[in-house]
Amino acid sequence: MAQKSSPSLLLFIIVWSGQLVSTIGSTMSTFAFNIWAWEFSGQVTSLALVDFFTLLPSIFFAPITGVIVDRCNRKLLMMLGDTVTVILTSVIIGLYFTNHLQVWHLYITGAIAGTFNQIQWIAYSASVSLMVPQQHYVRANSMDFVSSYGANIVGPALAGYLYYSIGLGGIGLIDITTFLIAITSILFIKIPQTEQGSCVYSRVKLLHFVLLKRFRELLK
Repeated sequence: MAQKSSPSLLLFIIVWSGQLVSTIGSTMSTFAFNIWAWEFSGQVTSLALVDFFTLLPSIFFAPITGVIVDRCNRKLLMMLGDTVTVILTSVIIGLYFTNHLQVWHLYITGAIAGTFNQIQWIAYSASVSLMVPQQHYVRANSMDFVSSYGANIVGPALAGYLYYSIGLGGIGLIDITTFLIAITSILFIKIPQTEQGSCVYSRVKLLHFVLLKRFRELLK
């Protein structure tokens, strides 16, 4: 049985704000990881492989991600994605502070984080039209555009500015804090569900968009 919930722009803004803060933190840590990998190895290949292992799993899992989102509680999936990323970031920061961090650690954690971030992102994207009243669809899409592309501009800029003052560890702690903010913004919000099997078309659209988006990122 689908969960009934009245669409509300305010509730969407609360969730969106948490996702915006979290996305900025993620882009900050990703940029900082790339700087650290370059400093540690001195090889451009290391930078490419970090992004490669982060993006590739999400492409392979894209065909089944829509099914998972349709069948499972979207709120729990969104929280799961953020929680897994918090744990992985904490592991990386712990290895960094104990001087045990290696570049291959970023490959493994990046692949795992990329997979769960894909699930989290699709669960959020599929819920937007259910959270927002129809007359505010354009506004919600515009806000998502700002969240995605704005974070990709602001995050690396902040990371580049802060890296040599607070280091990888400091930026990682900021990232963890932003994920906690995102989880809190979702925790007390009811995320609507759809009937199972009623969104095959939207699942195909999401799959097409995900694959196109990921291939473009790989070609950057």
